[in-house]
Amino acid sequence: MNKRLLLRSCAVGALFLGFGLTVTEAAAQQWPERPVSIVTPFSPGVSPDVAARILSEGLSKRWKQPVVVENRPGADSMIGTQGFIDKRDSHSLLFTTHATFTVVPLLYEKVSYDPVKDVSPISLAVEDFLGVVVAPNLPVNSLSDFVGLAREKPGQMNFFAVPGVPYLAYLTFQKRAGIETTFVGYSNPGGAMNDMAEGRIHIAVLPLAMTLGSVRSGRMKLIAVTNGARTPVAPDAPSVLEEGYQELSFGGLLGMFGPKDMSPALRKQIATDLKAVLTDPDTRKRLQDVGLVARGTTPEEFASELDAQRAKWSAVARENNIKPQQLR
Repeated sequence: MNKRLLLRSCAVGALFLGFGLTVTEAAAQQWPERPVSIVTPFSPGVSPDVAARILSEGLSKRWKQPVVVENRPGADSMIGTQGFIDKRDSHSLLFTTHATFTVVPLLYEKVSYDPVKDVSPISLAVEDFLGVVVAPNLPVNSLSDFVGLAREKPGQMNFFAVPGVPYLAYLTFQKRAGIETTFVGYSNPGGAMNDMAEGRIHIAVLPLAMTLGSVRSGRMKLIAVTNGARTPVAPDAPSVLEEGYQELSFGGLLGMFGPKDMSPALRKQIATDLKAVLTDPDTRKRLQDVGLVARGTTPEEFASELDAQRAKWSAVARENNIKPQQLR
């Protein structure tokens, strides 16, 4: 009986190889076999959630299975990320910013997951635009204006930047600009936006999608975007590169991850499907309308980008003497 089973297995394997497919590749082509969940470790309405919901619609059509977005916010994305890892589910994916695995481990003493070994990079899917905004009553209209004002009032200005890359980038910016501003922390960026509208916060670095409504209503002023180029949704706002502040230049890179044991063939297949969705004109337009830019990479390209980001922000943390904090 064992010999018969062995022969049957070999025959099946030979059949797949005869068609140019390995067993793993064939299994990847049959995935998904049931509904898929996309875990995003952020609250509803913020950029990763918005992007995940737009992408889930296209993926659902392509996969002919429901694709449900699952929000698990908290602890700078660590709660949702650990929840995803603990699921150990072949039909669950993680959609989050690269900072979850490249910057968060620099900021906290204890991160429960291994940022390299516990997930499988699939694709860098979307680039999030971030804006540099100032209080409406502040007499500045550019980043250079703000630097000049802050130099006139050392230690009297304050700032907020969302945790992770924006916070580290701002620290480098103010150090090289020769200004002193005080960080004010918020558990929810919405609190910083409300205080900025009242003039209690002077400058902030926030996802552009969060700020567009307030900018258009006059509750804050958008003076720059941190990305390498201007955005079509706010074409009058220069990039920080145009303003001459390269150290504040970065993009919010949002990507898809799988469980750590996901096969290379399946990662490649999902990346291919995701890129097909991202090249759809309607999807690209919907992303652009909320300040997001479609990207789409191979798993290998995404892994390389993660390595580069990890090296970059580790150097920034050392330069600013950032010590890991205990999570409270």
